[in-house]
Amino acid sequence: MEGVDREFMGKLERERDAVGGGVKTSEKKVAEREGRLEELRSGPSAKEAVEKEMGVLEEDVKKVFFSGENFGGEGEGVGAEG
Repeated sequence: MEGVDREFMGKLERERDAVGGGVKTSEKKVAEREGRLEELRSGPSAKEAVEKEMGVLEEDVKKVFFSGENFGGEGEGVGAEG
């Protein structure tokens, strides 16, 4: 009977160690994902980033348009028919 108990306890300890390793791996993954989540929360949303980029591009278009008016005279800006 004692041999059966030792065998059972050995299996139980091996299983405990295997489960413990899985728990540690899961805890590491959770910590990594929490870090990534915090990055996503603290940064601008995709919509905000696109809106900011659109604003920058619109300002560039205005600069090009107005520089064309100043260079070529009135009515000869970018996109003017001529």
